[in-house]
Amino acid sequence: QKESTLHLVLRLRGGGKKRKKKVYTKPKKIKHKHKKVKLQVLKYYKVDGNGKITRLRRVCTAPECEGGTFMASHFDRQYCGKCGLTYFFNGKEGEAAASTAGAKSGKKK
Repeated sequence: QKESTLHLVLRLRGGGKKRKKKVYTKPKKIKHKHKKVKLQVLKYYKVDGNGKITRLRRVCTAPECEGGTFMASHFDRQYCGKCGLTYFFNGKEGEAAASTAGAKSGKKK
């Protein structure tokens, strides 16, 4: 038993065929690139001649935002990006009609 040699013969399992390369029908979707706007905070406030500062954007009134979040102003609505609260403009007046959208939902197609 001192110098015995052990020969093992094992079958290879698996090792399937090589897959064909996929041919795509549509081109890849171009992802949205974030546009950096320098000094964006200047669009939120206005300073008049006396040095008085006024806010140009509406502040969100929802309890989870705690009054420190500006709402985005679109052409037909004002929208809070943090909680999803939306105010739609009614008619030609320009003032908002309250319409709560609830929590954020996924993108609509």
